[in-house]
Amino acid sequence: MKLNPALAAICALVLPCALHAETFEGKLTMSMTSSSKEGNQTLNLSLKEGFMRTDIQSARGTMSAIMDSKNQQMIILMPEQRMYMVQPLNPPGQAPMQGAPAASDATLQDTGVKETILGYVCTKFVATSSRGTAQIWVTDQLGTFTGLFHGAGGPMGHRPQAPQAWESALKGHNFFPMRVISNNKEGTFRLEVTSVEKTSLPDSDFAAPDGWRKFDMGAMMGGAMPGG
Repeated sequence: MKLNPALAAICALVLPCALHAETFEGKLTMSMTSSSKEGNQTLNLSLKEGFMRTDIQSARGTMSAIMDSKNQQMIILMPEQRMYMVQPLNPPGQAPMQGAPAASDATLQDTGVKETILGYVCTKFVATSSRGTAQIWVTDQLGTFTGLFHGAGGPMGHRPQAPQAWESALKGHNFFPMRVISNNKEGTFRLEVTSVEKTSLPDSDFAAPDGWRKFDMGAMMGGAMPGG
């Protein structure tokens, strides 16, 4: 069976990032512009206590993943095949998944500048590292953000692309970025939250649709290897 190549990237979507959805239930839309080959993308987040669903729209089509922190698992949806995969998340205290991105040398500076974006009071920070600088406008009213999807990951099972320096700089802070303007060795990048909607979401949004078939990733990889 031929898999959508974008699934390689979606595997790196949730593992390096998390939002504490218990502080917010609803939907967010983000616009991402990059000088990389990924180009322009629209990122839709659905948040509910213990769950985060991410739907990405790009030239490759729609990619979706659900992080279920209650059951410590990630559900990857494959709409074209009407299938889904389930991958475990690393339990507390366990070493990171093999191939996880390395830490960054980024530092974070509070400029003291305030701006209201979509009704949320934001503070402007500047992240600086050996890779470049980024201006980040963050709010503390939408949970804690520690990473972002990178669509340039390699083939399924290979090492995911490392996070940008500004993402690493935000790690450990109770911030959510409403706007990011980054210039680094990898090129330019802009992230902007374009809408925030507080609303109750059904549990069905955070589960594989009825009638979809579960795909066994382990069986596929094992069968592709000598002796598998």
